[in-house]
Amino acid sequence: MTSPLPVLSPSARGFRPLPLSQRSPARRPIVPLLGRPPRAHLWHIGCQMNEADHEMLAERFAEIGFVPDVALDDADLAVLVTCTVRQNAEQKVYGKFRELTEWKRARPGRAIAMTGCMAVEHGSALLRRLPDLDYLFDVRDSDGFFARLQAIHAADLDGPVSMPASDRLLAYVSVMGGCNEMCTYCIVPFVRGREASRPVAEVVEEVQRLVDRGVREVTLLGQNVNSYRDPRSGAGLPELLAAVDGVPGLWRLRFLTSHPRNAVPELFAAMRDLPTVCEQLHLPVQAGDDRLLRRMRRLYTVEEYLEKIAAARATVPGLALTTDIIVGFCAESDEEFGGTVRLLESVRFDTVHLQAYSVRPGTAAARRPDDVPLDEKKRRLNHLLELQRRIALERNRALIGTTVQVLVEGRTEDGRPYGRTRQGKIALLAAHSAVAGQLVTARVGGATAWQLSLEAEAAAA
Repeated sequence: MTSPLPVLSPSARGFRPLPLSQRSPARRPIVPLLGRPPRAHLWHIGCQMNEADHEMLAERFAEIGFVPDVALDDADLAVLVTCTVRQNAEQKVYGKFRELTEWKRARPGRAIAMTGCMAVEHGSALLRRLPDLDYLFDVRDSDGFFARLQAIHAADLDGPVSMPASDRLLAYVSVMGGCNEMCTYCIVPFVRGREASRPVAEVVEEVQRLVDRGVREVTLLGQNVNSYRDPRSGAGLPELLAAVDGVPGLWRLRFLTSHPRNAVPELFAAMRDLPTVCEQLHLPVQAGDDRLLRRMRRLYTVEEYLEKIAAARATVPGLALTTDIIVGFCAESDEEFGGTVRLLESVRFDTVHLQAYSVRPGTAAARRPDDVPLDEKKRRLNHLLELQRRIALERNRALIGTTVQVLVEGRTEDGRPYGRTRQGKIALLAAHSAVAGQLVTARVGGATAWQLSLEAEAAAA
């Protein structure tokens, strides 16, 4: 039996899911008799996990008889799915809440609920800070919240509401939650808890429901998705990909976000062999210096990361690689930053998501001085942005003259169909040459650092 990972912050000790919080009896929401099913408006901010939680909550509302995902002006209940990874996200939540306060007071009987990472981090303190907040619950343990809604709206509920056919082609499906890695800069383990995976059969069933409603591309989500383990069989991510690949009507399958420690040869083989799995791997490295990686508690070296990249590229033809990088982490020296520059020049990623380090209270890194000046963080960030722009332009221009497949997602204002290739690259077609929902085979005629311009050859499906 493996020993538990050490707890690096007092915030992690005694972690428990946040229970449903509610007002005292004198301040419970007013619940008028509507004479119709109640309606819920959902709003989310943050990562793809929150988008998946949004969709899951919509399904739960429909199950208890609420009409989900209506426009705010038509709603009786507004639900905020929040993010707390960065301070800016929290400020946006508070700004949205101020808007909802005016909305709530405009008509008696309206109510506001909050969930997501911010709800877990701050807990019932939010009820004291936000007098117009009616419900606070943990999205991972929402049964109490929905039971409460069923009880107080019982007179207007008449069984489940059918979910309409989706106008979405793409959907996120959460396959696991939480994180065991405890990176020193990250608050996710404290607000999402330890890793917990869903059974393979449950994931496959959800994907089948989405496909039946018109979804054609699914992205499987987890904070460290490649540490997925079926709680019943012990099957890993490669086996889960194989099971989902067998869903009839599914065209494309992706997964986010992978940790380098769990990027194994079996995963690369599944990417190569399974028809729906796209040739795109997002493998966050965060920094290009071993000392800096140790301070971040990333638990791999630059050499080990490069070995993973080499193995992936050798196994999966035409693989596109994307990554995350933090600049200006605590005590990052010029030499350490230089290692990150060399890593980008060596690997030549297709896309790099760059972020200047900012302190999150409660993390281990919050005990270290945030000693890289803001001006220096911006200089380093801009240097990497320009470097990556040149690399992405060169990689995209190398595709000119090749043929790619695009799932058309929509149309620009000037009538140009757009979508993504299997490698995740944004692509534009000639005006009025295709419609949303088509798979188009096309030749790359031009490229910028951010997108491809295509000449349509044939459309399928």
